Order: sequence, then structure tokens, then C-alpha cells
Amino acid sequence: MPLSSPSVNLFYHPCWQDSRVLDELCWGLEEQGVPCRAISCDDSTSALALSRRAAKSSALRVGLGLSVSGEIALTHAQLPEDRALICGHIAAGIEQIRTLGANAGQLVNVLPFSEIT
Repeated sequence: MPLSSPSVNLFYHPCWQDSRVLDELCWGLEEQGVPCRAISCDDSTSALALSRRAAKSSALRVGLGLSVSGEIALTHAQLPEDRALICGHIAAGIEQIRTLGANAGQLVNVLPFSEIT
């Protein structure tokens, strides 16, 4: 059985399936050379809760969450349960969404975060 490479997990609500938002988050990660594994989660939990579950299930210990309401959270498995490193919203625009994905990759690569304007 082939092993899959470690990746940042992105847990998202199914309403975002095949969306540009999902693509931009993944492309931001890929720009940093970090694979993304997007996983649909059929529940209406918060972006923080989704990102926590994603981080805990990732070998890299980094996770992104995209809630039904469009909230986005980036976290690390070692952070307290009630904290995200960075939060955003799809209303911020495509450039900021992609930067949030890139920041997840920068966290893995131990690089400073890009500023989200």
C-alpha cells in the first residue's frame, strides 16, 4: 500500500465543494510547496472547530477550516482549543483567501506569515 505524503488538512462544509474559495486556499498552500488534503465535513461547526479537527488529523499538525458561513480558521494542533492563529472570511476577497492558504504553508515551513490586508 503506497503511503501518502504529509499534508495540511483543510476541513470544509460541503457547500464549498468545487468552489473558487477552496481552490484558492489549496493554491496558496501549493505555492509554499506544501500539499493540501481537502476533506468535506457534513456538519455546521465553526471554522475553528473544523480547523482543530483538521490539525489533529494532519501529520504536519496544521489545519484549515472553512465553515458554512464562510469563516476560515488556521490553527496548529498544539494551540489551545479556543484559539486560532489566523481567522478570515471569504468576504475579504480572493487575494486574502489565497494568502491565508499560503500562511498555512509558511507555518509548516517555519517562515514568517504574509500580511493579510
